[in-house]
Amino acid sequence: MNKNKLTPFQEMLVKKSSRENLSTLVARNFIAAELGDFFTESPPFDLEGCFNDSKNNTPLIFVLSSGADPTEYLLSLATHKNYLDRTHFISLGQGQGPKAEALIQLGWETGDWVVLQNCHLAASWMGKLEQIQESQDPEKISPDYRLWLTSMPSPKFPVPVLQGGVKITNEPPKGLRANMGRTFQDMNEEGYEACAAKPAEFKVMLYGLAIFHAVILERRKFGAIGWNIPYEWMDSDFQVSREQVRLYLISQDQVPWVTLQYLIAAVNYGGRVTDDKDVRLISAVLKGYFRPEMFEPKFRFAGLDDYSIPKEGTLEECREFVHHLPQDENPRIFGLHPNALITAQFNQAKTFLDTVLSVQPRISGGGGGKKPEDIVADMAEGFLKMIPEGVKKKAAHPNTYRKTAQGGIVSIGVFHGQEYDQILRMISVIKASLKMLGKAIKGIVLMSSDMEGMYNSFLAQRVPNNWAKVAYPCMKPLNSWTDDFILRIAFMTSWLTKGPPNSFWLSSFFFPQGFMTAALQLHARKTKIPIDMLDFHPVARNETEPDKLKGPPETGVNLHGLFLQGCGWDSTHRRLQESDKGILFVPMPIIQLCPEMVAEVPQMVIDGNLYACPMYKTSERKGTLSTTGHSTNFVKYFALGQPEQDAEHWTARGVAMLCMLDD
Repeated sequence: MNKNKLTPFQEMLVKKSSRENLSTLVARNFIAAELGDFFTESPPFDLEGCFNDSKNNTPLIFVLSSGADPTEYLLSLATHKNYLDRTHFISLGQGQGPKAEALIQLGWETGDWVVLQNCHLAASWMGKLEQIQESQDPEKISPDYRLWLTSMPSPKFPVPVLQGGVKITNEPPKGLRANMGRTFQDMNEEGYEACAAKPAEFKVMLYGLAIFHAVILERRKFGAIGWNIPYEWMDSDFQVSREQVRLYLISQDQVPWVTLQYLIAAVNYGGRVTDDKDVRLISAVLKGYFRPEMFEPKFRFAGLDDYSIPKEGTLEECREFVHHLPQDENPRIFGLHPNALITAQFNQAKTFLDTVLSVQPRISGGGGGKKPEDIVADMAEGFLKMIPEGVKKKAAHPNTYRKTAQGGIVSIGVFHGQEYDQILRMISVIKASLKMLGKAIKGIVLMSSDMEGMYNSFLAQRVPNNWAKVAYPCMKPLNSWTDDFILRIAFMTSWLTKGPPNSFWLSSFFFPQGFMTAALQLHARKTKIPIDMLDFHPVARNETEPDKLKGPPETGVNLHGLFLQGCGWDSTHRRLQESDKGILFVPMPIIQLCPEMVAEVPQMVIDGNLYACPMYKTSERKGTLSTTGHSTNFVKYFALGQPEQDAEHWTARGVAMLCMLDD
């Protein structure tokens, strides 16, 4: 590329178009070229400088971010100013308002510091805080008094207090080396040498704990393949775990690995974990960084030569060792495949572009291009023509709703009827809203809030909220979503008019769990085996296309349209394998669900060395916690074949099966 022919902005557009996953890096380079490096680098955290800029009537407000806890910095400043005994902490919540008011009154009189933590949890008291701040007279309160506030970003935080205060934020360091550097920088010599009984073992285990802490924080940048839910682990979790390691080493002759692994993964860090798949994951991740092999001289984390354990020495030598860790991490150190880096870059780029788009002005443009209202009108008209009318149920094939011996409809027919009713409802809602939007743009009817939301969503290529309320979970952009919806209509209509297919497109259902229950019930009635004694065992077939099937299976049902994320598929041996470079998702062959007795299925998993692969409706993976204890996005565990490897390897890889992709 000849840079002399392109302005920095034009160069950014070309690079963004060819490598969208690098959008954030390209934007940073553009800002550095136009405004200077000063605007691309975070300034050092200077709490004392912020304190010097404040007055007795100026609150100092910590805007909290995930993984960053300012408490230690505040305690250090209080110690430096000889104010540790005169600093009062209170965590806001239900019933804490009067106590906070009393502390503020005390601070006005004595000049003590008052720290009100977690203001976002006391939204109802924020109005009172605003009144207190507006009523104070700087001449009547001690000049040494300071009010410190900590809060997550919240719309309930009083704007006048925010405008009149000194805003402070300390984002957690990015990267494994920076995270570990901060961990050991915040540690003192006394804490590092705290285990005189077993100093060598303690320092090795402390280093393993530190790298584990950094790894689980950094896995968040990989999105759902890192964690289903991005948790907010704090330095306090590490400190508690460190103290437990020290106490157990002092009290036990041998290192109690099983006990410590459980306490750290399931209790200390796992106490914040709410998704049961993440509970399984955090235990698998810990075992890669906190295990007996750490004491061997040739041990390397994740098998990477760059990540060894420092020799026993001083804290300063350990800090120097951490300083020489690689700046650009191999995703394998996080337990992930190198392809996960592409996923992380796409996630960052999407967040960045969504933020840019959110501040885009919604005004009509001049010049020769189309106006926004014309673009939306054309899209609405096009969608209206594309989406077919639903076929009436009276056109059903005899086998679609065939009757049982008792006169009822077979379970799989009942399931189709329920799903098809929802499809018809979607068609009705979408077509009606498209017609209404066209009229609103022409000025025939009033532009309601729903229509305005549709208008803005069409311009941003997003699915409107009024459609999403009656639709299935889907992460696709608007045009792809519409094409996908038309394919779903075609599949369900074909099933209605031609009878049950040889293979079912699981992704096309609103409630795929219901389909598998209906299919299992069909087998239960046929064999007279109670349904609660049956479960499906998945078997991958050789066929990849439903059209190549000669008929339905003798037992169970066939499924198609599924994808693997986080690994590849060995079609020869029908088992998991490592991903190929640059391939993020792998289409699965047709899967036959074979009904088996429940007592036999777990033994199959053990004997067959199978990995319990979770299946999700969308790549987002997270959802609302349902009464079953699972996320509403979770469908089922599928036991898949794997090489002679520990299943925890694939768990740490974030391997899952998806019903649909995002593109």
